[in-house]
Amino acid sequence: MRQKGCFAVALFVIFFSYQTLFAKDLTKSRLHELSQSRYWHVLLHMKNGRSEIDDPSFFLTCPSRFSPENELEETIAQIEDENQSISCKYPARIYWLKQVAPELFDKEQFVCEKLEKRIAKEHIQGVTLVFPTAYLNSPASMFGHTFLRLDKNPDTPLISDAVNYAAQTDETNGLIYTFKGLTGGYKGFFSVLPYYKKIKEYSAMEQRDMWEYRLNLSHEEIRRLLYHLYELQGVYGDYYFFTKNCSYNLLWLLESAKGDTYLPEHFTFKVIPVDTIRLLHEKKLIAKTFFRPSKRREMQQLVKLIKNRTIAKKFTETYELRLLENINDHEKAKVLDLVVLILKQQRSKKKINKKEYIQTLMKLLRYRSKLPQKESLKIPEPDNPLLGHKSARVAVWISNEGKWSLQLKPAMHDLYDMTRGYLPGAYIDFFKLTVERSKFQRFDFVSVRSLADWDRFFKAFSWKAEISVTRVHGKRLYAALQGGVGASMRQNGLQFYLLGTPQLYLGKESKSAAGIESGLLYDIASVRTGVLYRKDFFDDGIKESRVEWFLTWQTAEDWALNLKLYEDKISQKRTAALDVGLFYYF
Repeated sequence: MRQKGCFAVALFVIFFSYQTLFAKDLTKSRLHELSQSRYWHVLLHMKNGRSEIDDPSFFLTCPSRFSPENELEETIAQIEDENQSISCKYPARIYWLKQVAPELFDKEQFVCEKLEKRIAKEHIQGVTLVFPTAYLNSPASMFGHTFLRLDKNPDTPLISDAVNYAAQTDETNGLIYTFKGLTGGYKGFFSVLPYYKKIKEYSAMEQRDMWEYRLNLSHEEIRRLLYHLYELQGVYGDYYFFTKNCSYNLLWLLESAKGDTYLPEHFTFKVIPVDTIRLLHEKKLIAKTFFRPSKRREMQQLVKLIKNRTIAKKFTETYELRLLENINDHEKAKVLDLVVLILKQQRSKKKINKKEYIQTLMKLLRYRSKLPQKESLKIPEPDNPLLGHKSARVAVWISNEGKWSLQLKPAMHDLYDMTRGYLPGAYIDFFKLTVERSKFQRFDFVSVRSLADWDRFFKAFSWKAEISVTRVHGKRLYAALQGGVGASMRQNGLQFYLLGTPQLYLGKESKSAAGIESGLLYDIASVRTGVLYRKDFFDDGIKESRVEWFLTWQTAEDWALNLKLYEDKISQKRTAALDVGLFYYF
């Protein structure tokens, strides 16, 4: 009996050892298969055969021998060596491996308790993509920005956290920032900070509207996103302004949640924030949309409700309460609400010192407390950015003389384009190529116009900046630098602007010029029309001018017709033509 018992024990030990070895052999035999799986490549940010994470500390293998298979093999080796620390370093990897290769783990092994406690405490209920619209006074924000909001309670978003990806820099010089941003000269990092701080930054200080897109993510998908976000803390990737930017890297985070939507693969040569939102919409990942107006838009709406604007304007400059004596209490309340917002804006921009700010604010609030309660301010919602045209455009024109011209621009919006879904008065193009009759005419590296409204309360200057290669007097090519400053006014959808435009042309015989540029623009339904005028005085004595009427009619989601009737004059030579064009947006 004792011999039979020992024999049974021996068989059990042999069988158990065989099963264990078989399990490990099974894992090894599947190593290649698992290393080529889609989700493993997502966790490594693999695209076109290489990882887009540039920080070597993120990987277990050294750069010289990195591959998805080697990285997975080293990860499994750490698990088999019972290195428990990787549960907090790579929670997303461990979570995935527990699902696809559970035989590697015991039930109580490889749990990052501090992360699990944090997830349980924060109890994230949803994820929202937030889109602050364009802010042309900052070169980092000319296309807008996107970040994620982790919603603990969708009804109280101010207590949520924001997940942001941005270049790490203190650079204030716009040209240096643009150059280094285009060439990968900065490191990009994820960061997590309170959402109310982002509202203060974008809505109050920079006066930018914010669109919030609540995403369709399950609790399981949110957990995967949080795991991957945790393992990306302190990990950098080279930041590129057009490609590996804030919006693009958020796609990797969202792909770690979904796993099967191939979001990063949709973009190659450019990533514009609004295009990533359109992609999420096409993938049916957007559940609801909310609009959060900027403080500037709130102030503009209050101005429209105030009847005694002359008194209100004087009050914003002096804060003398006696100016309000002859208006009724409801009007006083509106004026006080407006002035408090303007005062806070001045403080955020450091135009008033802290002591003076507090004294003035307290005086205004004491007086305001005696007036009727603040009424709910109804702010008209602008068109959703999803309704705007796509950011790239190819255009072909044929003139009444049979001549043709072609224009291609990868990004993103100029005077001829419909403004629906875009910030009115904000125009920006990069790398726009213009060819006329097989002859290179112009290449814009960057062209920016900011036509901000100037009115009684908000005296914002309009400006332009262009860097290009262009033909001068229709002949020789020059590298061109153009600036401009002036003003723009808007009334009932009709906008007029006037700019003074200094110019410098660098080439074999460098030139300079001074000029004026003006325009009258109007939008109605699916039609945009305008009259443009430009006149330049060159230092070689030659004068150039152009007067033009145009009309753009959006005939379909991605198509528009364009008419241009114009007259060009160089010295005493005049040419006039009618061009008929077709726009295709993609």
